[in-house]
Amino acid sequence: MLAQLLVNGLVNGCVLALMAVGFALIYNTTRIFHVAHGAVFVVGAYAYYLTSQRLLWPEPFAVGAALVASALCGLAIEALAYAPLYRKQAPSTVCLLTSFGLYIAIINMVALVFGNEVQVLRPTEGAAFEVGPILVSRVQLLEVAVSVLALTPVMIMLRRSDWGRLIRAVRDNPQLVTTMGVNLLSIRRLVFVIGSMLASAAAVLSVVDVGISPQAGMPVLLMAAVAAIVGGIGTFGGALIGSFVVAVLQSVSVWRVSSKWSDAITFGMLILFMIFCPTGLLGRRGRVEEAPD
Repeated sequence: MLAQLLVNGLVNGCVLALMAVGFALIYNTTRIFHVAHGAVFVVGAYAYYLTSQRLLWPEPFAVGAALVASALCGLAIEALAYAPLYRKQAPSTVCLLTSFGLYIAIINMVALVFGNEVQVLRPTEGAAFEVGPILVSRVQLLEVAVSVLALTPVMIMLRRSDWGRLIRAVRDNPQLVTTMGVNLLSIRRLVFVIGSMLASAAAVLSVVDVGISPQAGMPVLLMAAVAAIVGGIGTFGGALIGSFVVAVLQSVSVWRVSSKWSDAITFGMLILFMIFCPTGLLGRRGRVEEAPD
């Protein structure tokens, strides 16, 4: 029982990591608590549902449509809402309220078109293989494979490429980067595209596994934000580690208490981290320029 719950938690952590790394990428670079990231998740999910189930597109084209739809949605949010606020040097509270308003507006538009009912795909096949008491389904294997294939190049890009160095520089000191002649808005657009596509990948996996509804974005967003904070806000790898901590905790908590209490346990852990370890697992006190990658 416990072994199965641990495996389920690790698999769920892979999907949550896609959302959390995308959220952390945007937050660390722009300092915007991107609530509308949950709406981007929903847009990607419904784009996949529309193209794969109603338009009957081949699977690769349906996935591509979901990625493009989320990327365009995230890019539009940045260009039409956040960028004007950045130019006017609006306070973070204004950006947060704007993001929350965008989330509500987008979710209502999706619900208006598709309805509020949960949309479920065709039943998937059962367990792929069995190791002792542990069952691993084909969907779970797909979730792990997609997460690894999506996150590995992103993390390598952040560490090794010139664009990754610019993103980390903007995270550490955006004012200094601007004085060096770097177009800060282009960096912001890049991180919104990457972060939104990661959210879309998580959305597609969620649709395949449990289906989707317009309200599904907020719970996933909150868990991603908790994962980023627990792992170490200000870091990119912290969101990855935090995702597995949160997902395993939620899964294992079912072993002793009802699943209805899993969210309460997760947010209770967040409160403890905020009190006793506010910098998170990978964060550390010090100058902003010394923050870990």
